[in-house]
Amino acid sequence: MTAEEMYENVKALMFERLNSVDFDENYIPWLNIVLSENFDINNSIRTEKGLSPLYKRPVIRNEADRLNYEEEMINEILPLGLAKYLWIDDDHENVNIFDALYQNAQQRYMKFAEVPMKDVYGWG
Repeated sequence: MTAEEMYENVKALMFERLNSVDFDENYIPWLNIVLSENFDINNSIRTEKGLSPLYKRPVIRNEADRLNYEEEMINEILPLGLAKYLWIDDDHENVNIFDALYQNAQQRYMKFAEVPMKDVYGWG
């Protein structure tokens, strides 16, 4: 999915017309923030799937850039986060709604990797 396709999906979630230009100047910087916020969650999903983690946070520079995150991120977490940030200056009630949905999605997809523990006390 491209940044522009993500933006169109988010506008639909926000009940904005697709030809609306209200957020055109701001969506790429906000999308980069959402990508950065969720970098570790995306890597935890990749690790659980047996894929190598990404080593560098992606940066979107234009609307044609591809979002190289896992499907769960692209379909749920990223759109909710972007919608939350785009609403910030407009509608605080919707910010709260999207923030709750965003945080719930982040928690649902956060994966934890088991790591061996070292017995530092010698208790066995």
